[in-house]
Amino acid sequence: MIVKALDAWRNILSTENVLTDTATVSAAQTATFATKQRVLALIRPGNRAEVQECVRIANEYQTPIYPISCGKNWGLGSRVPVQDNCVILDLSRLNQIVDYNEKLAYITVEPGVTFRQAYDYLREQKSNLFLSVIGGSPDASLIGNTLERGDGFGPHGDRLDHVCELEVILPTGECVHSGFGRFANAKAAKISRWGVGPYFDGIFTQSNLGIVTRMTMWLMPIPKYPQLFTCTIIDASRIDQLIDAVQSLVLQGTIKTNSFSLWNCYKILAAEGRYPWKKMLGQTPLSLKQLKGAEPWFGNGTLYSASREQGLAERKLIEQALEGKVDQLIFSDEDSDAFKENTFIGVPSDENISSTYWRKKTPISSPMNPDRDGCGVIWLCPVLPFDGEQFLLAIKIIESIFDSYRFEPNLGLSFPSGRSIHVFIAIIYDRDVAGEDQRAMECHDKILHSLIQEGYIPYRLGIQSMNSLPPTQDDYGKLISTLKRGLDPNNILAPGRYDFRSEWFDTNY
Repeated sequence: MIVKALDAWRNILSTENVLTDTATVSAAQTATFATKQRVLALIRPGNRAEVQECVRIANEYQTPIYPISCGKNWGLGSRVPVQDNCVILDLSRLNQIVDYNEKLAYITVEPGVTFRQAYDYLREQKSNLFLSVIGGSPDASLIGNTLERGDGFGPHGDRLDHVCELEVILPTGECVHSGFGRFANAKAAKISRWGVGPYFDGIFTQSNLGIVTRMTMWLMPIPKYPQLFTCTIIDASRIDQLIDAVQSLVLQGTIKTNSFSLWNCYKILAAEGRYPWKKMLGQTPLSLKQLKGAEPWFGNGTLYSASREQGLAERKLIEQALEGKVDQLIFSDEDSDAFKENTFIGVPSDENISSTYWRKKTPISSPMNPDRDGCGVIWLCPVLPFDGEQFLLAIKIIESIFDSYRFEPNLGLSFPSGRSIHVFIAIIYDRDVAGEDQRAMECHDKILHSLIQEGYIPYRLGIQSMNSLPPTQDDYGKLISTLKRGLDPNNILAPGRYDFRSEWFDTNY
């Protein structure tokens, strides 16, 4: 069947967009951790109509397809499908900025549009708006990150909360538009999330129920008086006091959502340099507590003020709230050089990608590509209540497991609301060292299992974790099964991806 499917795809896409050569397929099967899934081919449609034809062919020949946007999902699976014997549907050729409106502050894009491309476009337009960017690759997809419910910097960092008008190709090849987008000439299509009738955008995020080929994203004005602030806390045992103080500031709106982050010392070190092999005499892990007597945390945030008066008032509130809870607090105003390349106002950066090379002993290549260069990276993304006591409990679990597996606990926090904390846990290692793949995955599995036992469930999963969640206490699996059967009767779209049909899953389906 695969031979006939490939021939049919070549007739639609031409030979150069149906890739089966060993080098291409091997690269697509490679992630930043060990994988066994076999990829059959890569197909590269160039527009919506070709996507629809590719899906119809997949149905006709019962050949599973696995959509990707730009394939930069490093640490969570890269381009590798969840299950074996899929054809990757690469959407990177759909890379048009379809619409843009400065007054109404939106941009409409296809899945191949990257953060770098959108930033450059807005700069060319001399726009006074910015798009929330991520800490990952500037060449990652806007739509891909949104559909994974990835985090961004700034008040629009919860990207899914600021998008509308999805164009979706269903697993049958049919096309639907969400919100008011289904009506010709609807004036509110790009400015209203809900439309009229059932709202179903969410079922196409973290799912295998459709392929999003277009999306409108809302932009934010560059603030009149931005202020960057940083803080340091040396004694990590009292970080719960800082967490509780920040919670009040975010809940009341003084610090906007996703506008403050906390990194531990190992995340800072990995972003700024390489493992000190010489100083450590080749031994791992690095322990600053043993070397320096402390493992500090570092905060980084931005105030988005409409005037200097407002900014200074907000600054005073933060200084009062954090007094005695941090060892250092520094503010920089809009004239500071710190704002010229700051992610909090929409400037993409690849600085964090270098952290994936933390334990590599070879020079960092250019352009950086962790998959190609054997960088070991496994991400875990649990959600915690915004509560200092619970944070200390979770961190104690995480750090003890890291220590037992002899990896540095690379940890970061963001605050998507005044009620929750997103924790970014990165296990970073060298895949070229024998046995490290297995040890790193065992560390990942132990942390995940231990956190789930305490009730801290991940909000985002890598391909290695799709079957790791606990059973539900309701009929959620039955609902997913009903949706999947109705939308994907042949089970051809991304099998296994966020597929929680559990006991309702019919193995013959």
